[in-house]
Amino acid sequence: MTNEAQQTLGATAQTTPETGNPAGNPADNPEAQVEKMFEYGYRKSNYGPDELVTDAHGNPISVVDAMLTAEKAAEAETVTPHLCYYSPRIPGNTGSAIRLCAVTGTILHLVEPLGFNLRDTKLRRAGLDYHDMAHVVLHPNFENLVESMPNSRIIAFTAHATKLYTEIEYKPTDILLFGPEPGNIPDPMDIMAGPHVAEQVRLPMRPSLRSLNLTNCASIAIYEAWRQLNFAGGR
Repeated sequence: MTNEAQQTLGATAQTTPETGNPAGNPADNPEAQVEKMFEYGYRKSNYGPDELVTDAHGNPISVVDAMLTAEKAAEAETVTPHLCYYSPRIPGNTGSAIRLCAVTGTILHLVEPLGFNLRDTKLRRAGLDYHDMAHVVLHPNFENLVESMPNSRIIAFTAHATKLYTEIEYKPTDILLFGPEPGNIPDPMDIMAGPHVAEQVRLPMRPSLRSLNLTNCASIAIYEAWRQLNFAGGR
C-alpha cells in the first residue's frame, strides 16, 4: 500500500468526538444524522422521560417548569384574547396551537382530561420548545379555568351558534373556547353552552362539509381578534 493510500485510509477511520462514529460525509454516517436532528427543538436520544429540549445553557427542562401557572396567566397583560382548548385529543393540534400562541402573544389554556401526554413527540414536532411552553397553562378541570379568570368573558366557538365570529368586538381579556376534536365522545354542550359562556359564535363553512381542523379554526379566530386590536405588539 502506498503512503498516499495509507493516509487516505487513516483519515477515513477518524471518529467524531461527539458520537465516536467515523467522520466524513454525513450521508455515510446515519447515526450522526439522527443525532443532528435532536440538537434543538426535538428530544435528544439520551434525555430522560420527563425532560423537554433545553434552556439557553443546554440544560434539560421539564414540561411543568416551562409552563405558566393559572395565577400568572390571570395577572398577565395580553394583546390578544386567551385561547382555551377543552379536553383536546390530538397532540399535533395542540402543538400547532402552542406555536400559534407563541407568535401572537396569546396564552393557551389546556383543560384536562387531555387525550395525550404533554411529552408526546407529535406535540413537540408541531412546534413545541421551551420558549413556546411559556405561553401554556394546564387546568385540572373547567371550573379551575373559570375561577382563575373571573374577569374574563368566555366566547365559545361551536357549530350550534347562529352568530358569526366577526360579529364580536374582542377584548384582550376574553377567552376563546374550543371544544375537543370530533370523535366518539359527544361535544360537551354543558361546557360550550353553560352559564359561564357569554357568547356563542361560529365560523362560516359551505354546507355538507364537516369541519375545519381545530387549530385552523383557532388561528382564524385569534387573528381576527388581533386585527380588531390593531395587531398590538406585532410588526
